[in-house]
Amino acid sequence: MARDFISRWRHLARPFVDVFHTWRCRRAWHRGEVAGDLTYVAEPWPSEVTAGASAVWPGVLLQRPYDSSETTAQRDAWCRAQTLGELKPAGPDDGQRRAFAFYAPGQVLPGLDPSHLEAALLILAAEAIDAVTLVTDAEARALARDTSKTDDPRADDPRTGDPKTDDEGRSRALLEDETNLLSRVFTVYRGDAYRYDAMADRVIPLSPRRLRKCLAPAAEALATGDPTDGDRQLGQRSRGPYRSAVDLPGRLRIGVRDARQLKRRREQHGRPVMLVTVPFLARGGAEQTLFATLQHLGDRFDYVFVTLAPHRPALGDRRPDFRQLAPRLFSLGDWVHPAAMVGMIGQLIDTTGARILYNANGTTLFYDFAPRLKRMYPKLHIVDHLYDHRVGYIERYDANLLASVDLCVAENHPIQQQLGDRGWPASRAPVIWPCGRPTAALPQDIAATRQRLRRQLDLPDDHLVFLAALRMHPQKRPLDLVALAVRCADLPVRFLLVGGGELERQVDEAIAANPEAPIRRLPFRRDIPDLICAADVGCLVSDYEGLPVFLLECLQLGRPFLGTDVGELGRVLRDAEAGPVVDRPGDLDALERAVRHLIDPEVRHRLASRALEAAAHFAVEVCAERYAGAFLGAEIPPLEGVLRPPREER
Repeated sequence: MARDFISRWRHLARPFVDVFHTWRCRRAWHRGEVAGDLTYVAEPWPSEVTAGASAVWPGVLLQRPYDSSETTAQRDAWCRAQTLGELKPAGPDDGQRRAFAFYAPGQVLPGLDPSHLEAALLILAAEAIDAVTLVTDAEARALARDTSKTDDPRADDPRTGDPKTDDEGRSRALLEDETNLLSRVFTVYRGDAYRYDAMADRVIPLSPRRLRKCLAPAAEALATGDPTDGDRQLGQRSRGPYRSAVDLPGRLRIGVRDARQLKRRREQHGRPVMLVTVPFLARGGAEQTLFATLQHLGDRFDYVFVTLAPHRPALGDRRPDFRQLAPRLFSLGDWVHPAAMVGMIGQLIDTTGARILYNANGTTLFYDFAPRLKRMYPKLHIVDHLYDHRVGYIERYDANLLASVDLCVAENHPIQQQLGDRGWPASRAPVIWPCGRPTAALPQDIAATRQRLRRQLDLPDDHLVFLAALRMHPQKRPLDLVALAVRCADLPVRFLLVGGGELERQVDEAIAANPEAPIRRLPFRRDIPDLICAADVGCLVSDYEGLPVFLLECLQLGRPFLGTDVGELGRVLRDAEAGPVVDRPGDLDALERAVRHLIDPEVRHRLASRALEAAAHFAVEVCAERYAGAFLGAEIPPLEGVLRPPREER
């Protein structure tokens, strides 16, 4: 009886629920927010694209207004600047039809990121939508205000042609009409949903029910609502927003297709093409090593970068730096549902002729994709990278993944040992240490840098400064450093913690509760090498590590290091004889003994000399050559004992 009552209640309430969904959707649409709860409907991925597949299309057709004044050479030059090899300008008499077209009005072609048009093309091929607009709401409003100051009649209300005096109302109209002048500057259309009237210089919709998607530029996170509301950030959940010519339903269903049906022309490259996948490109040690390595190998490989997870503004954004290495950078995690990604990655592999797939930093999606990609492309050389042997993606290495990944770069020897226990020979899991910073990126006048930073941070010249650059995360055990500082309050030492994270409040409260402790925390900073110059000893007391780049930077600048025996950290310090190692994380007694031992200036001088000697093995050019061997499938010599000084000198 209760079940019948619930069923009857749901039936009676359905009209009210639909009305509420329609109201919510309409309000969201006018605000530029996500309209509707998105439900992705993915078709099964075919094992291969058949020769007679539908939606076969060679490229984008660039349409220009009838009275455009630029020369053919100017249009051709703009087309060559894009990553779409098939992009070609078309005049008003060009009768060719394309599945997609990019309409560029005005006297100046828009300055888009080279990968933007290609990204729009991939999205249109993968999602059942009609157009993709590559512009933020903020940019559209700014453009609306700028255009309202001109005499261009097309800048008036796109529906009536009457001038608009209300900026907000004008902006809303411009955003809602995807065929107006401003929207066309940044939009790629499906040819079966629109046509271009060259004489009127207008984009004409062919259907009253159209759906388009708005994307932020890749270097910017677009908040579709309150910036503090993570669920309403572009790419967090919605990967939108979507806008429509009609009221959107309360639950918006987006069909997902295989983007490989696009069948673009395969490009010709003189160097091997490497597709590099990462979750996001933040400002961290892994990204620093990746950038320095690929920059050094830039004359030997062509790169395509793909991010698979939404970017997190709090972690910083290095995408502008990586665009210096290659024009192609696709933020798929910010743009599309994971169900669409395999086909899009496959399309990039097909188009670029990529021979190597390098997963430079782990994502769950990669480990789901890898077996499927290996079946699709048996000759693709898939290289993974693991950073820890205790936690994380090493648990994904089952029989299926072992058969799909050709080689795994092990950050340290424990990872190599764990993979060996799972049946992998050492040759398929070579240990490759991360590199330090390029020499040119390090302070050139260490003494002057030290004096300047010590003065800025009010650090006494006669005090020994221990520097820890770390995330405030349980892994890094920052509260142990506060407790250690309390124990060493009788010594002429200072502890300097640099970084932020989930434990920063607890750390600050612990420091405030112990005013006698010689310790302070600074927020996240980018001048870590300068801070190392100001310090005397580097320090990490983590629960687990791979091989932290912070350690390598300390070695490069001749600083001893105090660390726990985790990952490769303890092994490097012991082999190089560059600093004391505490066997067990959390052993405050051992950490205190190490600090008191390092008070001796002769001890620090000897350790500093060893640190500088060991640093040569972490130079960018040395590490990059080992990475190149991994990418090309060459034999990589082991690293056993390379840091140990000759026996007669020990």
